[in-house]
Amino acid sequence: MINAGDYDKKISIYQIEEVEDNDGFVSKTEVIILKPYAKLKTTKGFTLIASGSDFEKAYTNFTIRYSKKVEDTYYNSNRKMYVKYKNKTFTIEYLNNIDEADIELQLQCKRVTK
Repeated sequence: MINAGDYDKKISIYQIEEVEDNDGFVSKTEVIILKPYAKLKTTKGFTLIASGSDFEKAYTNFTIRYSKKVEDTYYNSNRKMYVKYKNKTFTIEYLNNIDEADIELQLQCKRVTK
């Protein structure tokens, strides 16, 4: 059973595409794929220390309602997709269709710090 109230964080899922303007110059443009509401879960610092991992491996998991468009775009674009949340950018490291049930997608993301 999914609780709709859990999806309370507004995110943007996008790709960066190279677009040529009228003068022939190529520029990179963010192309929005979807602006869903998501459930957010982060890895706690204690968990990282207890498991012996470094903080570079800290992931943020965004869970959204299933979207075939997001899943297809992810697998057809060499897995180069990003998430924006609260003016922070994350790369999607892994996409999981939970239980292959086509109900929820979990986006395992890593924050872009550069």
